[in-house]
Amino acid sequence: MTYLIGKSPVEDFEKWKSAFHDNEPYRTEHGERGYQVFQSVDNPNDVVVLFEWDENKDPRAFFESEEMREIMTEAGLKNRPDLTEVELVDQKPAQQPSA
Repeated sequence: MTYLIGKSPVEDFEKWKSAFHDNEPYRTEHGERGYQVFQSVDNPNDVVVLFEWDENKDPRAFFESEEMREIMTEAGLKNRPDLTEVELVDQKPAQQPSA
């Protein structure tokens, strides 16, 4: 599995989120296997997405394609996202709080 972190300010979080969900089939077709969306507590229009991507596909090339740039612009991204490919090297699952 390949992981990609995308960070970008958006014009309006709710508008962006709606477009993000609408474009899910397109991303899945090109290798997306899952994602987690994070929103800054200081500025709700600062968004971070952790994508899980098929290891046989190149997520950076996908996000840098002309078609995807147009989709991101229409969704309200203020500029090109900062993309960082990362590798999972350790993990601790979240624990349920004690009752």
